[in-house]
Amino acid sequence: MAEKHPAKAKIKVIDGPDQGNEYEVMFNPTEYSITATSKTGESGARQQFNEAEIADFSVSLLFDSYEQGTDVREKTEPIAGLLLPRKPGREIAQPQTCLFIWGGFTYKGKLTKVTQKFTMFLSTGIPVRATLDITLTAAMTPTEYSDLNGREQCRKFWIVKAGDRLDLIAYKALNDKNLWRIIAKENKIDNPFDFPGEKDFGRQIVIPDIHR
Repeated sequence: MAEKHPAKAKIKVIDGPDQGNEYEVMFNPTEYSITATSKTGESGARQQFNEAEIADFSVSLLFDSYEQGTDVREKTEPIAGLLLPRKPGREIAQPQTCLFIWGGFTYKGKLTKVTQKFTMFLSTGIPVRATLDITLTAAMTPTEYSDLNGREQCRKFWIVKAGDRLDLIAYKALNDKNLWRIIAKENKIDNPFDFPGEKDFGRQIVIPDIHR
């Protein structure tokens, strides 16, 4: 039985002058990192978690062309070139949007930093081994961002005002008006169809974590 080789990681351009181009790594990375920033806010005397902002994805890639005796920059420069926001003749300068794909993992972002480090050379001075450190900054649609940043997985609070209804609150806070029942249950609202009453105006209610 033939040995199954692991899938190679690759970078695919999905928006920009090089759209459709794919760049396969020579060796799969041993690790990568994703930086997230937590945002909190105050609600009365309580501090609440609002969201986690997905920021940067960083990975270090190794390229080696020693056995072939070729210039390793032929492999690294096309990737490093994605950092440039435009090509000759392009009217509007826009960073290219890329997908880093490895197995079932994908990260969509714009290449914002590239560091090439050359560590082996032929006698002629041609580099044949390089480490390419790249950083992608998240580039997502509002829906993709909402799915990743934790907004729909955070405990929230709502200040009741005139005109509010539980189904409208559920739609605005959880994107689903049919979830009004769990809001009513969480806040022990016994008569949801009479809500809000005059005594409810200004009340702080809890929007439960629907993914918990």
